[in-house]
Amino acid sequence: MKKLVIANRGEISRRILKAAKQRGYFVAVISTQEDSDSLVCKEADFVLLVTSFLNSNEIVQKSKEWGAHFIHPGYGFLSENSEFAELIERAGITFVGPTPENMKMMGSKEAAKHVANQCSVPTLNALLSHDLKEIPTSEWDKELNKRKIFSPFLVKASGGGGGRGMRIVDNVTELPNAIKRASEEAKASFNDGTVFVERYLTAPRHIEIQVFGDGKGGGVFFGERECSLQRRHQKVIEEAPSSQITPQLREKMGRASLELVKYTKYRGAGTLEFLLDEAGHFYFLEMNTRLQVEHPVTENAYGVDLVHAQFDLAEGNWPNSFPSPNEFHLLEPQCVSLEARILAEDPRHDFLPTPGKIIFYKEPIGEGIRVDSGVIEGARVNSNFDSMIAKLIVSAPSRALAIKKMSAALEDFVILGCTTNIPFLQSIVRHQDFLLGEESTNWIAKNINDLNKNIVSQNLINIFNSNKFREKLTLLLKGETQNSKINSIFNRQTNFLSRVTAHIDNQEFDDFEIMKSSQKNKFYVSGESIIRTFKNLNDQNIFFSEKYNYNLNCSSFQNDIRIPFYASRLSQQEIHVHLFGEYLKLKCPFYEAGTHNKNSSESGEVRAPMAGKVFEVLINEGQDVLKGQVLFIVESMKMQLEVKAAGNGKVTKVFVEQGQILSGLDIMAMVTLLK
Repeated sequence: MKKLVIANRGEISRRILKAAKQRGYFVAVISTQEDSDSLVCKEADFVLLVTSFLNSNEIVQKSKEWGAHFIHPGYGFLSENSEFAELIERAGITFVGPTPENMKMMGSKEAAKHVANQCSVPTLNALLSHDLKEIPTSEWDKELNKRKIFSPFLVKASGGGGGRGMRIVDNVTELPNAIKRASEEAKASFNDGTVFVERYLTAPRHIEIQVFGDGKGGGVFFGERECSLQRRHQKVIEEAPSSQITPQLREKMGRASLELVKYTKYRGAGTLEFLLDEAGHFYFLEMNTRLQVEHPVTENAYGVDLVHAQFDLAEGNWPNSFPSPNEFHLLEPQCVSLEARILAEDPRHDFLPTPGKIIFYKEPIGEGIRVDSGVIEGARVNSNFDSMIAKLIVSAPSRALAIKKMSAALEDFVILGCTTNIPFLQSIVRHQDFLLGEESTNWIAKNINDLNKNIVSQNLINIFNSNKFREKLTLLLKGETQNSKINSIFNRQTNFLSRVTAHIDNQEFDDFEIMKSSQKNKFYVSGESIIRTFKNLNDQNIFFSEKYNYNLNCSSFQNDIRIPFYASRLSQQEIHVHLFGEYLKLKCPFYEAGTHNKNSSESGEVRAPMAGKVFEVLINEGQDVLKGQVLFIVESMKMQLEVKAAGNGKVTKVFVEQGQILSGLDIMAMVTLLK
């Protein structure tokens, strides 16, 4: 029996495990002690505990002792580390991926630029890492102008991916600090702190070409992926094929990509990333010498399985389902596929990571819907790793149908416990620009305020926030189900009633009933006033999201309107609610507010933004600080976040030190603010 070690975690390790089991492999996964309760550790045949996912020597040694025939690196961590691949091969184990030589030539963004230039593939001008060391800082401005690299500048990590180790800088004087921060982040994520500076295109499209090489100079490409929707240089929604790429441009980019495959004698799955400007000119950025996070959209669009193909090649065989690697093939996409990354982060608070326990978890199901996930209900989203919870992938015959299916699937994806980006994703796929395919790498940043608006009506939110509703729901969640009907007469002068009656011909919302469903954590709210309200509305969107405005017909409800929602207790203070794809946090009315609710900025408390680790302390007790000054650097989910002063003042106490682990909204310092 063939024995495989998966040197990764999360959803990609489960994806690889599934394919390996289908091939009859005996599978072990690498894990640290803190991640040993993960779902993939329970599913694998064996778990190899290591001190770190970046400890290549330990991983290879334990894999060899276990008797592994193959090691699959997944993506991230050591997946593009040539030294790791060499260690594996020297141990007599087959590395499921490109050769170490491939990685040296293409795994580094700097090295890949050189190869692209050798193959006459256009690239963006750059100030490389050796330039940054050799040229004095005072001469950077002159050298950048000489190379036609104008502001804004992009500081970029040479290794790794996923948006780690990247900073946009408007002024050359800001480059030294940006380089330092980007290098630290890259070192923490990929064990490689090498960074360089290149010209930053403000509104291009980000297009990827999926290739698969035979290791002898031949290969095939499976079209392109549109990856322009990004936040902090990390992709949010991907699709294949791109709605804006013509067959002629697809062929041109495919042929350029295969020139690089031929030059490097690339082996296995790889992705070449390009920027496409408004004039239709493309520029090679880098090559990801590994499987991509968004590989499922290519699999769906072209009817292939890239993980099985990797194993075929590792076993010495060209995949039977692939065309010949010795001829050029312009393959036709079979459908349109979209992928949305479900992340533990809060877009409404600057995309802060939100690690924590998943109290309730329900994936959408149906034809053309696929979920690649690394968690189950009760799992922890660990602050020491990436924020990804799952990938939602949909496929349909047309882009319009795929978007509609994605919207419906997002609405059916329920995660209670930690905040996610699901409402944000829903706002994107419903946006008119997205429907028209008008997107670019800066589109999210330009539209961030609109994308973070509530996706259900304020009137419906007001009902859920009413005191009587929260009282009843709190009792139901505690298991107190008697007196299920609540008659609530609201005063016309209340803010709640004035907002609702403005749309319902001055009829009072005077009674409602909350009922438990037979499904776990699912409830319904109904009542005569809701029926009356809904029937009298000319604008149904007072209660329902835009999607429901065209999917639901008022007359079909007759006298049985029930609004479904999911709910779970987060703590003594809060209830988490899922409502038509929107998430609400309701205050439990029976909880007595105390000093913990005191506004931390007014009290002078400086609190951690989330769980994580104190990466750097930049202040001392007694020090004067200015509003906006960076006080601490906190590291969470492989990201560095700055904690800044809320106003001018003096530091009276520092409670944390470098390396300290933060559990949540810990008090990090006290600053006496000047009035």
